[in-house]
Amino acid sequence: MKTVLSYLLSLAGLGFIAAAVIQAALVNLSYPKARLEMVNMLRTNLNKAQFLAKTAKFTFFEPIGEAIKIGAMAQTTDISIISMATKPGYDAGCMTVTQHWKTLMGRGKKGVLMVAGGVALAIVAKTNPALHIIIAVAAAGAAIWFYVTKTENERSLVRAKAEILPEVDRGFAEGRYIRQ
Repeated sequence: MKTVLSYLLSLAGLGFIAAAVIQAALVNLSYPKARLEMVNMLRTNLNKAQFLAKTAKFTFFEPIGEAIKIGAMAQTTDISIISMATKPGYDAGCMTVTQHWKTLMGRGKKGVLMVAGGVALAIVAKTNPALHIIIAVAAAGAAIWFYVTKTENERSLVRAKAEILPEVDRGFAEGRYIRQ
C-alpha cells in the first residue's frame, strides 16, 4: 500500500509541477523583442498599443495597457500630469501580474513537496526509489527553469517601467491617442 501511495504522490507532484511550468511557458514573453514591438506601436498609435497590451496577459504588456487606460482618463497633454497618472496605473497592473506568478509558484512548491514526500515514502517502504529519483530530478529541473522564468518576468516589469512607460507619457503629450 505504501509503495502505491509513494508512486501516486510522486506522479501527482510531477503533475502539479508540469501544470505550473506549462502555465508559465504560456505567459513567458521575450523582453527585448516585445519591448521593440511595444515601443514601435507606442510611437505610431497609442490606441493600437493599448489593443496590443491586451493580447499578452500576465506579462509587462498588461500594466502598460492599464497605464494607457489611466493616461487616457487624464485628458491632458501636460507630461507631468500624465506621468503622475500613468505610474500608479502601471504599478496597479503589476500587482495582478505578480499575484499570478505567486499563484504559479505556490502550485510548483506543492508539487515539489509531493515529490519529496513520495521519495521519502518510497525509502521508508523500502521500495526501489529509481522512478522516484528520476521524477525528483525532473522536478528539480522544472523548478530551476520556473524560477529563472519568474525572475526574468519580474525584471521585465521593472525594465518596462523605466524604458516603456516614458514612451506612453510622451505619446499622450504629443497627442497620439485618439479618444473614442
